[in-house]
Amino acid sequence: MYMNLYGVLAGSILAAIGIALSIRAFYYYKNIEEPGKNLARNFLISTSLFTAGSLGVVIDSLTEIQLWFVMAIFYTLSYIILVSSVLYYLNALSPQEVKPRKYPEKISLSPITGAYVFKKPASPHALTFLSRHSNGLLVVSRAQKELWIRKYQLEPDKFIWLSRLEKEGAGDPTKLHVIQDAILRFLREKGGKAVVYFEGIEYLILYNDFSSVAKFLFSLKDYVISNESMLILYLPPNVLDKTQETTLLKEFQEKREEELIKEVSQKLFAALLEGENHASGESKEE
Repeated sequence: MYMNLYGVLAGSILAAIGIALSIRAFYYYKNIEEPGKNLARNFLISTSLFTAGSLGVVIDSLTEIQLWFVMAIFYTLSYIILVSSVLYYLNALSPQEVKPRKYPEKISLSPITGAYVFKKPASPHALTFLSRHSNGLLVVSRAQKELWIRKYQLEPDKFIWLSRLEKEGAGDPTKLHVIQDAILRFLREKGGKAVVYFEGIEYLILYNDFSSVAKFLFSLKDYVISNESMLILYLPPNVLDKTQETTLLKEFQEKREEELIKEVSQKLFAALLEGENHASGESKEE
C-alpha cells in the first residue's frame, strides 16, 4: 500500500489547524454584529479553503492519485482572500507617504467629531492621517505658512497665519470674529467633516484677555461640531494658569495624539465595513 508518512503527518497537522481556525472563524461570523461580520466571513472562507488544501495533502500522501494541483488551487485562493482583505483595510486606514502636497482623493471623517486638546504639538504623521481621512484640513498657526509646510511636509487645504500684518491669509489676533468667520466659511465650503488644527493660543492671549479667547474658542467649538468636524487645539505648557486650564478643559477633551488616531482608525474601519456591506446588499437587491 502506498503511503507517504511524512506527508500524512504534515497534512493532518495542517488540517487540524485549519479546522480549529474555521471553527473560530465561524464563531466570529455567527456572533459578531455588523460591520465586523463581513470580515469574519472572509476569514471563514480563507480557513475553509486552507483546510480543504490540507486534506488534499493527506489524500495525496495516502494514494498514488496526484492531487498537487488541487492543493495548489485551494492554498492559493486561501492566501489571496486573506492577504487581499488585510491589505485592503490596512491601505484604507493607513496614511500615505508624507509629502508636501494636497490629497485629491479623501475619505470623509464622518464617524467622529469633537473638540480636543493636545499637550504636545501634533506630529506630521497625525496631521497627514487626518488630512487624508477628512474633507479638508485647516491650520491656524503663529508660524508662517512656508515654514509650517517645511516642518510638517504637508500643505493644508487652508492656512491662517496669526499676525497683525495685513497680508493675504493672515489673521489679526485682535479680530477674533474675522478668524472665526474664515474658519466657518471653510467648513461650509467643504460641506463639514473637516479638521481644524489650532496652534498659537498664547499669541491670542497677548492681544486679548483670557475670557475673550475662551469665548472665541468655545464658540468655534460649537460651530465645528455642528458641521460634523473636528477641532484640535494645541495647548503648550505654562500658557494658562490652573484655573484657566480647568475652564478650557470643561469644553475641550484632553487627549493624546495616539489615542485620537486609534479612535479615528477604529471608526473609519467600522464605517468602511458598513459601506462594503451596504454595497453588497444593494447588488443583491438588483
